[in-house]
Amino acid sequence: MSQSQTDRATTAPGESYIHGYSEEFQRFHGQRTASDEAGFFLPHLRAGMNLVDCGCGPGSITVDLATVVAPGQVIGVDVAQRQLDYARALAAQRGVANVRFQPGDIYALPFPDASFDAAFAHNLLQHVRDPLRALRETRRVLKPGGIVGIQDDDWGAYLWEPATPLLRTGIELFLKVAEANGASFFYARHLRRLLREAGFVRVEGYAMARSYGTPERMESFVEAAVRQFQDPAFVTTVLEHGWANQGTLDALPATIRAWASDPDAYRAILCPAAVGWVACEE
Repeated sequence: MSQSQTDRATTAPGESYIHGYSEEFQRFHGQRTASDEAGFFLPHLRAGMNLVDCGCGPGSITVDLATVVAPGQVIGVDVAQRQLDYARALAAQRGVANVRFQPGDIYALPFPDASFDAAFAHNLLQHVRDPLRALRETRRVLKPGGIVGIQDDDWGAYLWEPATPLLRTGIELFLKVAEANGASFFYARHLRRLLREAGFVRVEGYAMARSYGTPERMESFVEAAVRQFQDPAFVTTVLEHGWANQGTLDALPATIRAWASDPDAYRAILCPAAVGWVACEE
């Protein structure tokens, strides 16, 4: 069994991480920072907090958060061993000692009740079938007065221009495969409600926009996007459902690269976020 297959097999039944664990996506996601992706949450953190980052991925945000709450301890959890290996190497490279990484399932976090002052999840819940269940489990491991920060994408406000029929087909295929894998890229607009239903007593909503409109940003995105449409699991799902033929899939990489080289190329997406608190007395 390949590393990619091993990682996919560790996800919950009926769920599969659509991006996979290719080197292209490791590099792409490894460029994320806490200042860019968790800016809404950083004002609520303080030195000495213990924090869990759920679905930490390659760990770049996690390591940043560890520097914010030091000397507090940070644990990053993920279902994919390859992600954890990448994150550990990054923490060692940056010399951040108050962070560690371990396997963990968002539906059954490997920690006792009331273990953490803070929890964070970035682009995780959009990949699961039951975000409410995941939020309830996150609340379980937070102490009274603890705080959670959540951010995900919402493709209801998604721009990819100049659009072509084939690019639009690619977006439609991505969303169909994501749904087949158990994901929802439209759920995040309901974060405030879901946090309240999960038992958080106070919830604040925010949003940011992630954009790609410079040569540097295009370069960071394009090869990951190409890899997405070449991923064997993605291709198999599309072909098995008859959503497109092999010729269409084969044409997408060149179309994406041509789009990225267009001086007018622009991509942006809305990213809803929310912060919730646990009652001070449980």
